[in-house]
Amino acid sequence: MRRRQHFAFKKIVKKALKTILAIPGIGHLATVLHFAMVRLLLGVGNRMKDFSEVLPLGHEINARRNAPENLFAVARYYLQLESQVGTLPYQPLVSILVPVYKVQLSFFVEMLESVAQQIYENWEICLVDDCSNDPALATQIDIFKKRFPGRVQFSTNPANVHISVTSNNCLALARGNYIALLDHDDRLYPNALAEMVRYINLNNKPNFLYSDERLIDAQGQLIHRPYFKPGYSPLLHLCSNYTTHLSVYKTEVVKKIGGFRVGFEGSQDHDLALRVYEVSVMNVVHVPFCLYQWRAHAESTASGISKKPYAAVSGEKAVAEALVRRGLNGKPEWSPKTFHYRLNLQPPECMPTVSIVIPSKNAFEKILLCLKSVFEKSTYSNFNVIVVDNGSHDFRCFKLYEQLQATYGIRFSFISSPGAFNFAKLNNLGVKHASGEYVVLLNNDTEVLSPRWLEELLALGALAKAGAVGCKLLFPNERIQHGGVLLIDRQIACHAGVFQASHAEIYNQVLQSVHEVSAVTAACLLVEKAKYNEVGGLDEVHVPNGFGDVDFCLKLSAAGYTNYYTPEATLRHYESATRKVTLEHFEKFYLLQKWPSQLLNDPFLNPNLLRRSDYKANDEYLGFDLNKKQFANVLKKGWREFHKLM
Repeated sequence: MRRRQHFAFKKIVKKALKTILAIPGIGHLATVLHFAMVRLLLGVGNRMKDFSEVLPLGHEINARRNAPENLFAVARYYLQLESQVGTLPYQPLVSILVPVYKVQLSFFVEMLESVAQQIYENWEICLVDDCSNDPALATQIDIFKKRFPGRVQFSTNPANVHISVTSNNCLALARGNYIALLDHDDRLYPNALAEMVRYINLNNKPNFLYSDERLIDAQGQLIHRPYFKPGYSPLLHLCSNYTTHLSVYKTEVVKKIGGFRVGFEGSQDHDLALRVYEVSVMNVVHVPFCLYQWRAHAESTASGISKKPYAAVSGEKAVAEALVRRGLNGKPEWSPKTFHYRLNLQPPECMPTVSIVIPSKNAFEKILLCLKSVFEKSTYSNFNVIVVDNGSHDFRCFKLYEQLQATYGIRFSFISSPGAFNFAKLNNLGVKHASGEYVVLLNNDTEVLSPRWLEELLALGALAKAGAVGCKLLFPNERIQHGGVLLIDRQIACHAGVFQASHAEIYNQVLQSVHEVSAVTAACLLVEKAKYNEVGGLDEVHVPNGFGDVDFCLKLSAAGYTNYYTPEATLRHYESATRKVTLEHFEKFYLLQKWPSQLLNDPFLNPNLLRRSDYKANDEYLGFDLNKKQFANVLKKGWREFHKLM
């Protein structure tokens, strides 16, 4: 009886609420409050999640909580990998090169055990002791040799000759088809060689492969999240040895170029990688698995380059010589703020003419600020400006144009193009009238901040294979508005680093370094005029307003050109000050149909990362990582013990 009364009461209350909420004013207010509360709770939830990611033990606590499920997944993966790698048609012998010098014994033993636990078993290890004079090390090596007869190559230098010669002595011992570089105090994941061999088979035996990696401390505790690296980016590789661990090379190629070079100690690996890339016909292959644990301790480069300042000096030398070999006019400079090299590339000495095309309508204050900054701040003098006016009715704009013509003569002109707003059409018209060998597409709501912005853009744009070159754009609050464009499948694209601080250290300082990108925004974009015309300029019909710059950059890529981003050219962007944001679904759908594979797989956005601008890792891919305790069990009992937990 009471239950029937309860349901009857609920029915009456629901009916009364529906009647009240049906009243227009009250219903609208309730809806607004409801969605405001939902947004507030979602915002709080997202902030709490971001906060949890910076807690010192947050990831470790989460890993322990999910340990059983994690181990089941890892066990299944390892067992499947073992069976699959054995079916591959090419089973290369992999020689693991390990130069040894006065390493802490426990670190050295863990390194050896991580090799012993490799799922792929066709390996050998080439150890050369650089005169450590440590009997304990010799004893451990002898034990390992007896455990793996015929698979341990070992020698001792009669005197200390440093890392480059010792690495070459390791190379001389190698009998394998490929070599893998391993530091004497670091560790390989059990799947390291197996995944490398899978990708060697998948990519027709490439010369150079590298994987993702992560840091651990002296106790084996995980530090930060794994570094899920971008695909191979030659300019970024000049700025930083981001490919470093795990690197695998075809042995004959390394020997052909002379191996490791004396005089580059501390950056001998970087120098080797740069030279291997230069002689490689095939592309460098990125293996998007975290296969390497780089130990950060008091004497390790992983704990900061300041521990080995000579590495920065030899690194500058390696990059400088690479620039010369590649015909690039630049002088690298070590930056203690980013731990990267600033390339200081120079524009062509002939100073080609640059035509700056600016579509505009009204917005007098914005176009005044833009034009004033261009003419008064730019140190590059051989440029002209073309304003394409889209039907302004503010007389102040035309008065400004007349003043600029009177002041700068043929360096300033404007074209009238009234009618419906069509960003692509306005820019194409401006480029058609451009006299420069290079054109810059520039929004009217931008302000030049870097006086050398044109020199920096030209230095990259003048490269033979250069497509579009973009710059760093900042919001008025000095946060990043554009750090290159990332392709994010169904959502098409986003600006890398948006809302990050201007000097954000995110993702290995990528926003502070010159690098290749899939696309850049047309809010500030330099390209050679001949290449602009070669690919048909911006598409006025299918993508006239939204994502036209993405389509343009992808057309350049399809034609064999490379798009670049440089933080050395910085402008402020007031973003769409003269045009409201609109929904352009057709343009999205058109690009999804035209560029499906490119949008799905941006090579500069690791597949382990979320499809967004902040380079956050997808937790789904972190489930295969091993925490401190799990990795210790692998080294102690072996990865095959995992299957007993299933």
